[in-house]
Amino acid sequence: MDKAAYTKLTDEQTLLQRTAEGSREAFEKLYAHYYAGLYRFIAFIIDSHEDTEEIIQDIFLKVWVKKETLTGIRSFEDYLFRMAKNRVFDMNRQSRSRLSLSRQLREITQEATDDSTYNTLIFREYHEIAQEAINLLSPRKREIFLMNARDEMTAREIADQLGTTRGAIKKQLFEATHFIKDHLRKKAGWIYFLFF
Repeated sequence: MDKAAYTKLTDEQTLLQRTAEGSREAFEKLYAHYYAGLYRFIAFIIDSHEDTEEIIQDIFLKVWVKKETLTGIRSFEDYLFRMAKNRVFDMNRQSRSRLSLSRQLREITQEATDDSTYNTLIFREYHEIAQEAINLLSPRKREIFLMNARDEMTAREIADQLGTTRGAIKKQLFEATHFIKDHLRKKAGWIYFLFF
């Protein structure tokens, strides 16, 4: 590993103080000093230039965003390498999740006798996650959403029945739909993109 990665910056506390105050020049010096050591540490674990670069950029972006907290850090080197270790761990966990999902998809398609069986399985899982999202809505939003989606009532019809304005109903419907789609994105992932 590059000797510079192990050499303690003699003016590190000054650079951290200046970075905390918004100095890009001080920040760039910290970046240049620790880049090689971080790169080799990360690349040794994940063996991917693109992922290594992405992690380093992510780490230093977070350092800059939270720069005001830098003066309270005892060892900036330990701080950076702990962030790198956590980020590598997260990336590996996401990678394992993607591999697991890929395996599950292959198993489903191999077990499915035809496209309709496969589509039924996808729809069932999608429906369960959508229902979970609907159940998480506030009672009022859930009532309005179901009147619109299940009972096929317009915003005006719902407003008339509930004794409120059309604008208020449209706002509730928008918020409910946005919440459900966001829940599907987070929970269903690949299924969400098949439907939207």
